[in-house]
Amino acid sequence: MGVEQVEVHELVMRAVEKKVDIPEFQREFVWSREQVKLLAESLYREYPIGSLLLWDSSEYQEAKVSKGTQISLWIIDGQQRITALCLLFGMKPYWWESAEEWNEALDRYDVMVNVLPSKEENELEFALPNPIRRRDPRWISIRSILSKEKVEELTPIAHEISMKIGKSSDKIMEIFQKVHARLQRIWQIRHRDIPVITVRHEVEDVAEIFARLNQAGTRIKEADVTLALAAVRNPGWVREQYLPFRNDLEERGWDLSAGIFIRTMAAIGSGRARLKEVPKDLWGPDKLPNVWRKASCTISEVLKRLAEFGITSPDILPSVNSLIPLFALYHRWKNSDDFSFKKALYWFLLANWDGRYSGSAITTLNEDIKTITDSKTFMEVVEKLLERLQVPAKLETKDFLERYDRAGNRFLRLILWLVLYRRNAIDWVDRTRLGYDKTGSPITTGFQPQWHHIFPRSVLRRAGVKDDEIHALANITVMNERTNVKKLSSLKPWQYIRKYSIPSDALHKHLIPSEFINNVDEESWAIKRYPEFLVRRAELLARNANLLLQDLRGELI
Repeated sequence: MGVEQVEVHELVMRAVEKKVDIPEFQREFVWSREQVKLLAESLYREYPIGSLLLWDSSEYQEAKVSKGTQISLWIIDGQQRITALCLLFGMKPYWWESAEEWNEALDRYDVMVNVLPSKEENELEFALPNPIRRRDPRWISIRSILSKEKVEELTPIAHEISMKIGKSSDKIMEIFQKVHARLQRIWQIRHRDIPVITVRHEVEDVAEIFARLNQAGTRIKEADVTLALAAVRNPGWVREQYLPFRNDLEERGWDLSAGIFIRTMAAIGSGRARLKEVPKDLWGPDKLPNVWRKASCTISEVLKRLAEFGITSPDILPSVNSLIPLFALYHRWKNSDDFSFKKALYWFLLANWDGRYSGSAITTLNEDIKTITDSKTFMEVVEKLLERLQVPAKLETKDFLERYDRAGNRFLRLILWLVLYRRNAIDWVDRTRLGYDKTGSPITTGFQPQWHHIFPRSVLRRAGVKDDEIHALANITVMNERTNVKKLSSLKPWQYIRKYSIPSDALHKHLIPSEFINNVDEESWAIKRYPEFLVRRAELLARNANLLLQDLRGELI
């Protein structure tokens, strides 16, 4: 292991000239504008920004964006900081492929500094650009300073600023001297020393090092480490297969973490979800390609099946981790004679109701994956999995009087949506079926329900109704994403029903109580009847939710 002190400008040049590179398992640049600003300010104030870790490997040759590289120095910890430094200097690192996207990033991540602050002389103010700062000659881009290779190049900048601000020759000279001194102090950022550690370990050790690092205060997750290990053992797999598949799902609305993919592969390839129990050779070149093929096909097929019932985005699921055992269950039993996706979905929904996979539930997940793998029949699996859940026999009216926006009620919100989707409910404004586009085709991925208060919040608040009642699930229905619900939310229910000529059948499919459908007038929809409306609609929602679950369950029990 080697340790050296490298000046900031030298680090930037190494990134630009391809003397260091990013391995394919590293993530993209994800820092915020504020983080870039704080980095610049920390360097100016000579605060430590942490050491960088490089890996010297002559064996691993897979870069993030290109093949055939001869680089052997890889950035394991410090990619975000080095990329941010390149942005501050205005110099594109080798691994940033698109010049157009780089130019956009330069504009987005610009940092400005006030060289004539009202505070004490040594407390310069750093900030993000806005139109006012852009017009103020006291504020300049730090990039215009750090990009100068020689300190003498700062003189014209100081002169220009002083000429814009000073009103007399004496004042111009006074301002010039202050500004020039401050520009030089900022320019010294170029020569700040950053500790750089270089390791020459085997790939397994590097993965372990990667695991123990803290980045921005967040410990890297176990699945990310496993992904890194799989990447170094299978050159090109991340760039050519994993990332394209993951990005395609993300574009279609399924933004899934590395943990979902890695644990699904572990479940399919080894029957385990706890990564410590997975044989190391599963991530090697002899087994990984086949496991990845099975996992990616399974994920695609299950997401298509979920879309048939209205589940087209992970955002509406109480627990995204619940997808892992569903993927494993489908892969293991899809070809068996007794397999039923409806029954699998029934268990999946109840597991979400139970919160079985919420939070850190690796032990629970591992137990269920083993059951899925080792059982003799599909029906045996489902019965065993159901026995582990602790949920009521059915949904009650009172459940739908709970608030829709509470984290603990996400299952009820999901069920509300699935019930409306099952009833072919239509959008009250654009008249298209919920979850469908205007051509009549289902939106198979990425659709997210837009939650709408039937009795608008503003109307109820003016009447003094408490928030818990305003946000009750029984007062919530769904519109399509593209619908402008402001058209409805500023009016009383009877007013927008009349204004948009919402037909009775459309109201019925949203489970509006018949006594309110039959009389669309101010008296029938008066605020004093709101408690009655909530109870009646909660009854309808509970009844239809239980019918949905019974249909999925079939003769299982």
